[in-house]
Amino acid sequence: MSNPAVNPKPTPEINAHSKPYWDGAQRGELMIQRCRGTGKPFMYARCWSPFDFSPDPVWEKASGLGTVFSYTIVYQPPYAAFKADCPFVMAIIQLDEGPQMMSNVLHCDPESVRIGMKVKVCFETRSGGFKIPQFEPA
Repeated sequence: MSNPAVNPKPTPEINAHSKPYWDGAQRGELMIQRCRGTGKPFMYARCWSPFDFSPDPVWEKASGLGTVFSYTIVYQPPYAAFKADCPFVMAIIQLDEGPQMMSNVLHCDPESVRIGMKVKVCFETRSGGFKIPQFEPA
């Protein structure tokens, strides 16, 4: 049996581009970026738009609502720290705003998750009180 105090779940390495995303998560907010030129939202954090390469995209709070686009149930933990979570759902979530993100679906029977299932953001607290955006049934 793994000891989470000895082998905790990982937390991200934060850089200047991703800091607003992780600062939002610590406040309980899911943040996305929007292109200044096209107005299109996107994820992952970067210093330029993937649509027109304009600099300094705008950060905004997302609704936190989405739909399961694809998923798998993980039965074999990738690291010892995840052993107690197995089985768990790893999913691609299509946010209502448009971007997709990879996340876990928590607080439900993994066998009940379906493509098209409505979900909402929740936050998993890891070592040091660090919050990770995850999703749960809406």
